[in-house]
Amino acid sequence: MLSTPAPLAVVALGGNAITREGQDGTYPEMLANCQEMAASVCALREAGWRVVITHGNGPQVGNLAIQQHAGSAEVPAQPLFALGAMTQGLIGHLIQMALLSVHNQQLGPVVGVVTHVIVDRQDEAFDRPSKPIGPFYSLQEAQARSDLTGHPIIEDSGRGYRIIVPSPRPQRVVEGDAISRLSQDGYLVVAGGGGGIPVVEIDGTLEGIEAVVDKDRSAALLATYLEADALLLVTGVECVLADFGKPTQREIHLADAAQMREYSRQGQFPAGSMGPKVEAALDFVDATAGFAVITDASSMASALGALGTGVTPGTRIVREILELPKQGALQ
Repeated sequence: MLSTPAPLAVVALGGNAITREGQDGTYPEMLANCQEMAASVCALREAGWRVVITHGNGPQVGNLAIQQHAGSAEVPAQPLFALGAMTQGLIGHLIQMALLSVHNQQLGPVVGVVTHVIVDRQDEAFDRPSKPIGPFYSLQEAQARSDLTGHPIIEDSGRGYRIIVPSPRPQRVVEGDAISRLSQDGYLVVAGGGGGIPVVEIDGTLEGIEAVVDKDRSAALLATYLEADALLLVTGVECVLADFGKPTQREIHLADAAQMREYSRQGQFPAGSMGPKVEAALDFVDATAGFAVITDASSMASALGALGTGVTPGTRIVREILELPKQGALQ
């Protein structure tokens, strides 16, 4: 008799969790942050989940772009998609090092997969850049950086100004089949870093294109392809808030897709912060039988626990709520 495979969670870690606000992004800082997240991943494995990890790279790819321009007089600067590949390798290495050195016995084999995603070269994102990358600047500093690089700038969530680049919607994960097989064979896989290296198909071949793909969108696409049971979107807060900053502010612990769409229609989730995560969660629950959770790193394992009469950490989004918990987790 064939055994039932363990449930699969795709975990999307933010680039801002790897280089935190106020940090310089040094190697020791990033490794220490990854080691903290590794403990939560270990807890997921101990709870019986298979895990595929993906991650963002916004701060790191922006910093690398600055290095490229600063050193271009001596070493040729590389295109943006190549910087995505570089950061995918670096951050994948950091996550693997954290997992292997701290929790190898509990986790089993760990492997990183350099991952490409196919995008549409006609995507309107190439005419309307929207993805913030790199550090936060004052308006004057950001304008100077924009004049140097040619990238436009945007005010980002009240924290300052950042360079923005095209962020087309991912269409297909090129290495999806390999990632699936590795996961089924018991590997903890790190894949799809930075949203994946963006490529387009031209006459049957693949070519890189200047963009940074949103990692939450890619995580939802990968989780759908893998038929994951859960998509876990890790951010800086324990759960999503409705009516943020108002007297009616409240935590959302459980919601169906229709409720979250209504919140989005009301403008509850800004494009520069929670919006992409809610959008990715809805894409996943619409396409699968699984559920999505938005929470912080320390709550990852408990947020994937079964909903009982109490309220679990995080925001769980399902296609439809068939029966509410006794203590109304939908708030």
